[in-house]
Amino acid sequence: MHKAIRSITLPFSLLSLSVCNSALAQDGDYSPPMTAWGVPDVQGIWNYENRTSLERPDIYEGELEIDEATMLEKMVSTPDYIVFLESTGAEAPGPDNVGGYNGFWISPGMALAEMNGRFRTSIIVEPTDGQIPWREDGQTIRRQQRSELEIMGMAESDGPEGRTLSDRCLKSFASTAPFLSSLYNNTVQIVQSPGHAVLLAEMAHDARIVKIDQAHKDLPYDKWLGDSIGYYEDNALVVVTKNFNQWQVAKERLVSPDLVLTERFYRVADDKIHYAFTIEDPALYTQPWTGEMPMYTAEGLYEYACHEGNYAMPAILAGARRQEVEAELAQD
Repeated sequence: MHKAIRSITLPFSLLSLSVCNSALAQDGDYSPPMTAWGVPDVQGIWNYENRTSLERPDIYEGELEIDEATMLEKMVSTPDYIVFLESTGAEAPGPDNVGGYNGFWISPGMALAEMNGRFRTSIIVEPTDGQIPWREDGQTIRRQQRSELEIMGMAESDGPEGRTLSDRCLKSFASTAPFLSSLYNNTVQIVQSPGHAVLLAEMAHDARIVKIDQAHKDLPYDKWLGDSIGYYEDNALVVVTKNFNQWQVAKERLVSPDLVLTERFYRVADDKIHYAFTIEDPALYTQPWTGEMPMYTAEGLYEYACHEGNYAMPAILAGARRQEVEAELAQD
């Protein structure tokens, strides 16, 4: 089962790749710890939950950074946000509601991500308008990519293949490549060895194995989380991932066939990592685009116990078959 809400530590902090040097200067003369084999040590369990959205909402009138008073004025409070989410979840009234998450499980963060006393209004920092830089035909191409990978003629509940990857417990419904804050379970464990690094996401307990100082492999298959290679640069662990599984391409928002994802994990304090990612795909976007957010030390990593074929899938499909029978009987 899923974990209960954990306490979180505020405030949060961010680092922009474009202002890397100045931000590090504000962190003082911190020198990141090194591993026994001489590379920056970014190991640990890290929490990245915050209320900052990927793209910048219009309510912030184009501003990347706002003060606390403006945040409190414009952002829906977390308790009110959870009440809103509950209105369509397990607590929702009405005979058609079949259940969902209530507030006990939801832990989205208490504030927008903070940097030096200012709060970020979008994860995206480049382009400066905080929006995904779609090509004019980019979103049309993306929809075609997704539809072409769907099983021909299979409706959502014709079989398990029609359901989402998260329904099937094959992949998290939250983004972990790149990492983006979701409703809950926003935790990752990083483990390093001389030849590899492992990025273990709490949800859905997916591990990305990063090969250090190696090349991408020409594999006869595409892995769920892509093929990741890594190296160390400017005290950061840099991870480059591509060649995602076609079903992940079909079912997820940010993963495309030609996506190249570059991530940087830069430790700026004993309890803080600055995380940044850049997405490149000329078929969809007019330029590469970059997002960033903080990661802070977490108390522990909990198991997200979701497995393919659990009791929910037969129930979902049985419900669909029942609806089909009722529809046939109504026609008689």
